[in-house]
Amino acid sequence: MKKTIRSLTLIAGAMFASSAFSAELVCAVYSKNGGPMWKTGTPNCEGYDWTHGNTTRGRFYLKNVTKQILSVKWYGVAKCSGGQSCDVTVFAYGPNRAWARIMYTDGTWQDTNVANAHYETGL
Repeated sequence: MKKTIRSLTLIAGAMFASSAFSAELVCAVYSKNGGPMWKTGTPNCEGYDWTHGNTTRGRFYLKNVTKQILSVKWYGVAKCSGGQSCDVTVFAYGPNRAWARIMYTDGTWQDTNVANAHYETGL
């Protein structure tokens, strides 16, 4: 009985370890009129411009995926239905956070890190 429990624990641990943090959620903020962008492709991206607008375009996407994905459920400002990326409206000075739950074809799953897209407009 001990051997069976130990074996099952090792198998479950190996499955979890292989899926834990294998993919990372990152972002990009597309500043208007050629404004600067920083940290694109990281979990904390930024953009700035002088348009004095309230919003700009952005994207959250998965990086370093090592397994075949069955489906993705998006959360936070990312209101997409599936796919490995999600185009969003990024609000100036607002909380623009997203995360995702990835279901893999091997039956494992992963909740990603939270990514933050920050945008300023010179107001």
